Amino acid sequence: LVIENIKQANDDGADLLSHAKVVGFEYENNKIVAVKVEDLLSGETFTVKSHVVINTTGPWSDTIRQLDGSDEKPAQMRPTKGVHFVVDKSKLTVSQPIYFDTGEQDGRMVFVLPRENKTYFGTTDTDYTGDFEHPTVTQEDVDYLLRVVNHRFPNANLSINDIEASWAGLRPLIDSNNASDYNGGDAGRLSERTFDELVTLFDDYSQNKVERSAVEDKLQDLGSNTSERGDGSPSSVSRGSDLSVSDSGLFTLAGGKITDYRKMAKGAMEKVIPAVTDLTGKNYDLVQSSTYPVSGGQFDPNSYETAMEKFANVGVARGLTYGQSLKLAKLYGSNMNRVVAYLPVAKEYAAKYDYPVDIAVSLIYALEEEGVYTPLDFFARRTTLMLFQHDKMLEVKDAVSQTIIDHFGLDQATADQQNKTLDEEIAKAELQYLK
Repeated sequence: LVIENIKQANDDGADLLSHAKVVGFEYENNKIVAVKVEDLLSGETFTVKSHVVINTTGPWSDTIRQLDGSDEKPAQMRPTKGVHFVVDKSKLTVSQPIYFDTGEQDGRMVFVLPRENKTYFGTTDTDYTGDFEHPTVTQEDVDYLLRVVNHRFPNANLSINDIEASWAGLRPLIDSNNASDYNGGDAGRLSERTFDELVTLFDDYSQNKVERSAVEDKLQDLGSNTSERGDGSPSSVSRGSDLSVSDSGLFTLAGGKITDYRKMAKGAMEKVIPAVTDLTGKNYDLVQSSTYPVSGGQFDPNSYETAMEKFANVGVARGLTYGQSLKLAKLYGSNMNRVVAYLPVAKEYAAKYDYPVDIAVSLIYALEEEGVYTPLDFFARRTTLMLFQHDKMLEVKDAVSQTIIDHFGLDQATADQQNKTLDEEIAKAELQYLK
């Protein structure tokens, strides 16, 4: 989802950088006018000039704010770690997602979900203060989730050796029991004004004065602006979002959750656009973000199966099997034509290094149009191979690595480093350090 949003931004004119890190700011008259960026591949540092800079870095929000000396607002992030495990569906078979209380009297719920030929389950929710770049699964995480799932599915009798893949991630939660104030959040209660506005809106709808979408947008805003007020435990930390501006003009949009990303973006842009207009004199109109499609989503969502059939036929016409084509269609949607355009070169690499052509064409598309530079980018950040097709990834990892080396003409030292990094991440996903 993140990658497809990024690709859509690129199609709409955005310039993108990957494997790059913000290391500081440049100022004129005490206002930020440029961002200092380190190229993590070459080690070089350069600047990117901009009228407005917005910090949307999740768990790193406070880190970026600390680079800006004018931001005196206290640290606000309280990241929590979430862990998931993947097992073969033969070890734990469920026909649909299941959601249940942990039974640990900790106020947590756990999901068990089928995906492809695997089943995955989670999540934990624990405070995290370690290295943001490398959150890891601990023995305590393993013991907790296996205990919970085995209690609910006693015949599964899962052990750590059944875990094929795992991941740990951080939720960028705000250490506050109040939801955002930039879009009307107020810890779950409706103000008198908001309540009256809602009543008026329903009256206007009943009299055909406003569209249904206006009512739905208002209800969505109200639903996502309430905080998850609780007892201060990690599970009750607010998932509300917050938008702030430092004296130097640095916008920081923090907190929230992925299901609110469009609403958060809209709220932020409503503040950013006037700032840009003041500086440039140019006016900008917001897109209708609730219906604006991401890359690959240019089709009628109410006719999904028909659209997938149409996109699959594009691949069949170019020599792929129907199964391969349908799988690609469900991955890339309306980008299918762009993907299969790389079939000629993909077939050459697939034949040369003896691996499936559907994986090869995904790889070449990723190298050319998704900013992939390393095998880890491809396996863990653009596809589900690392997590949900782990055995398939192990079969093709050498071929994928060699394709990348050939495609970019990488030197041996760079290739060795990429493969070393991949092997380390595979060992981490497999929990080799705990087995």
